[in-house]
Amino acid sequence: MPEGKQLETLLEIKDNPSLSQRSLAQKLNISLGLTNAILQNLIHRGWVKVQKMTGRKILYLITPQGIARATNLVYNRFRETQHYYQYTKELLTSYLISLYTKGKRKAAIYGTSQLAEITYLSLLDSPLQLYSIITDDPSLAKKKFLGHEVLTLSDFAQKISEISNLKNLIVLSTVNQVVYKEGKGYKGEDKTSSLETEIKKYKNMKDNLKIVNIESILKNL
Repeated sequence: MPEGKQLETLLEIKDNPSLSQRSLAQKLNISLGLTNAILQNLIHRGWVKVQKMTGRKILYLITPQGIARATNLVYNRFRETQHYYQYTKELLTSYLISLYTKGKRKAAIYGTSQLAEITYLSLLDSPLQLYSIITDDPSLAKKKFLGHEVLTLSDFAQKISEISNLKNLIVLSTVNQVVYKEGKGYKGEDKTSSLETEIKKYKNMKDNLKIVNIESILKNL
């Protein structure tokens, strides 16, 4: 049985023991049959017990052993996340160092996701300097991300439009976007479309500013 659903079930029961199987299935986004199977397994293991109320109502109560199991699963998930975080950071740091050896000196980060955070920390461990952090979300404009002011795409484009030599600057994109071709529906993923569209407005940047997609880089490292 997948530990992820096991943990989610235990946590849901802990927070709301009065949930019916149907309500629990909806919260877990799984079928009623699978929910029943998970509950029976948890009951069999002694992690959940059933308490019958008046009428047909049933309470599912997490036991002390169930709480211990949930705590253990949460810890395991934390360790896996930390491992992924550290592994990704090390890969990105090596990649950024290689960019420095190829002449890059500054980097802008496009996006404010968890991947952007890992990219930022990797950048701190490399010789490259942070130039700016960019977003395509207007609500984040001028706000702080990791202690740095976030620029809109247009503000970023304006900021670098007068730089004569863009070859030592690279944009690290952590943004994935779905693009729709007019009249033909889904076209596919264009990971930097908004940024590239903005850059094309400036003749100086169009051919001189390199953009790399971090997810694509990680898949190929």
